[in-house]
Amino acid sequence: MEYTTALYSIGLITFVLLFIEVNFTYATQGFSYGWSSNRGKDAVFTPLAQRISSAYNNQVQSAAYSVPVFAAAAFTGLESSSAETATLIFVIGRAIYGPLYYIGVGNLRLVGFGMATLSMLYILYVLGQSLMA
Repeated sequence: MEYTTALYSIGLITFVLLFIEVNFTYATQGFSYGWSSNRGKDAVFTPLAQRISSAYNNQVQSAAYSVPVFAAAAFTGLESSSAETATLIFVIGRAIYGPLYYIGVGNLRLVGFGMATLSMLYILYVLGQSLMA
């Protein structure tokens, strides 16, 4: 997968997770909750709502480290088929992380997290090697 395609994919995954979070909140808290600046502290969120919110927040946090790495790889013209494969694995890992997080089985979501994290570490290694060469 090309690095620019990975950047688009990260944006799409983030948008989908945000869309799900906003719509689930409207469905469970009412439409006025989203438009109110005086949201009460007495709002009750179900465990599923909390997991949906956490999955989105985790995606934003992962974008904070993955977007600069993919941008650097794209700008430097990194050409490595293994790094491009790792990029695909990263995107797949992030794409399955959200739904696995929603299910609520903590150990299961580690599959997606592990795929993405190990892939990112490998891409960083290859990028570092190419910059030092």
